[in-house]
Amino acid sequence: MKFSFFLPTKLSFGFGALDGAGGEVRALGGTKALLVTDKVMVKTGIAQRVTDRLGVSFDIYDDVEAEPRIEVAQSVADKVRSSGYDIVVGVGGGSAMDMAKVAAGFATNQGQAKAFVGNGLFAKKPLPSIMVPTTAGTGAELTVTSMVTVDGHKQWINSPLLLPSVAVVDPELTISMPPGVTAATGMDALCHNTEAYLSNLASPITDSAAIEGISLIVRHLERAYDTGGDRQARESMSLGALMGGIALQAKMVFGHSIGYTIATRFRLPHGVSCGLPLPYIVSNYATACAPKMKRLAEAYGVAGGDDPAELGKRIGEKTMAIASHLKIPTTLKGLGVPESDLQALAEECVTMYPRPNSPLVFDAKSMAALYRRMWEGNLEA
Repeated sequence: MKFSFFLPTKLSFGFGALDGAGGEVRALGGTKALLVTDKVMVKTGIAQRVTDRLGVSFDIYDDVEAEPRIEVAQSVADKVRSSGYDIVVGVGGGSAMDMAKVAAGFATNQGQAKAFVGNGLFAKKPLPSIMVPTTAGTGAELTVTSMVTVDGHKQWINSPLLLPSVAVVDPELTISMPPGVTAATGMDALCHNTEAYLSNLASPITDSAAIEGISLIVRHLERAYDTGGDRQARESMSLGALMGGIALQAKMVFGHSIGYTIATRFRLPHGVSCGLPLPYIVSNYATACAPKMKRLAEAYGVAGGDDPAELGKRIGEKTMAIASHLKIPTTLKGLGVPESDLQALAEECVTMYPRPNSPLVFDAKSMAALYRRMWEGNLEA
């Protein structure tokens, strides 16, 4: 066995963790902060709850949009380079934190935002950064990736230098999430943990995080969706999403790739676009990941037998049941994808979003067959 694991981010977790944000700013030497967020966080007062605790001067950039375009990343770059900021604070969901991470990088690395799309293109150490998630889904507070949309396609800015200095995860900030956001972000967290567990790059560390994350989410997501003020459910979801951020070091398999092909076309929240393929991914990967399926089934609360294909199907059915409860579509047909688009979507998936870490290899033909099953609602591998 051989693997590596890299997570230098300091983590502060629990109800009331936000109260320590000012101390984290001071520990990092911050004197002037750029807070990167969106207008919802400002309108709801959450941004002010954070700035009240910073203890330093600050400016706010609140033009982050859902599934941000590269033009938003460029706007963030222009803002952070416009003044003498020495720390960046990201407040919000994955999009806000992704833009905060690149803001920290753009502050010390010159060039147009589009030039950094790809892997490892930052040369200089970014500004210190603190991430404050207000959803329980993306795990972006513990990842090296910032997602951007370029010319209508999902792309990424990846660099180990983008790992935040500190993650402040306070479940209190998630209690005000409306049901739809709870559903989409929670499904995203379930996807992260599950896909990372199925990856060829999985290690004992990422597997342990993924299994714990799955168990927490399966037991608490519907509760958080049904009763937003359920503090135990909110805490468990925040922890499950955090586990997903750790597990993400194993990278995603083709569920996220499929999600990218439908996200921008149908303007879907990230967790919905990735959540729809999840049941089919598990059932189709089951044989390729046979030694791992029993442990995965236990985490999902699915009992019965040792046949990996059967376990994969039952996990898929359980995932569909959760998605249906959350009012997330479970078929491409139900989403409104034209049957005539399936081949083109499959070709885009394997061409633009390959997954060399996937234990199951797809070409355009086999991927088209998977899209067909997702369109029909067929979990058979």
